[in-house]
Amino acid sequence: MRSVSGTGRGFGSPARTQITLNQKRLTKKEVRQLIDTEGKLHEEYTNFFEEKYVTGFIKRDKVYELPGDRFLYVFDENDSSIPGKGDIYPKDYFLRFVKWNQRVRDDYKNNRGSSVDHWRYYSKYREKILDHVDGLMTELSGTLNIDKSKLDRSYKSLDIVSRTCETFGLDNTINKLYDNLVIYVGEVIKERVNGHWEINKMNYGGDYPYIGVDLPEVQYMTVNVVWSALSGLDEINLRKEAGDEVKRLGPEIQFQKWRHGK
Repeated sequence: MRSVSGTGRGFGSPARTQITLNQKRLTKKEVRQLIDTEGKLHEEYTNFFEEKYVTGFIKRDKVYELPGDRFLYVFDENDSSIPGKGDIYPKDYFLRFVKWNQRVRDDYKNNRGSSVDHWRYYSKYREKILDHVDGLMTELSGTLNIDKSKLDRSYKSLDIVSRTCETFGLDNTINKLYDNLVIYVGEVIKERVNGHWEINKMNYGGDYPYIGVDLPEVQYMTVNVVWSALSGLDEINLRKEAGDEVKRLGPEIQFQKWRHGK
């Protein structure tokens, strides 16, 4: 199972990505000019990103709100690598990052560090999930107000589900539809690979659902697909994650067929 991962910096400051509004990281001089002319310290977010290290050092990055729905993130002046430098982020992205960071902290605190642990925490049915496949499919359609005919187990239908989940809200989706998505994604993959549902009894992680193809070593991890789609900073994209899972196991399928003489 994959572990929770994010920007590569752990808790704290956002990684520098193409999302930043500045092409190059701002110098200390540029940061100071912005603060003096238009920046307003955002105390809540500044406190939120404060980090205390085991050495006792407290890293105090600062967050400033700028006109035009922008946020300026300034690195601690005592930071050894980029002291006093900064980046500007669009408001929508920055607020999404704050929520993501809080979820990662909560997952770490509650021992939800793997995809299966995360799913099991929010799951209604856990190891009994396969007893409720039809009900979960019906509930997904009703909760998201998607016509059943559109849930045709195709890759294209995953785009519809993803967009509707974004509208429904990430927190609502995680709390109310985790099992539903695991089942629907699994139904899509099952159609794609001519597979069948199973409950893990072999690998580490306990009783979790997966799609099998009569090769004991091969598990299409629908839990991983949903967890990956819900745990990142980007918008929910179940189609991409499902496609990646199918592609990921392609070489393994060929090897195991050769190994077992199939």
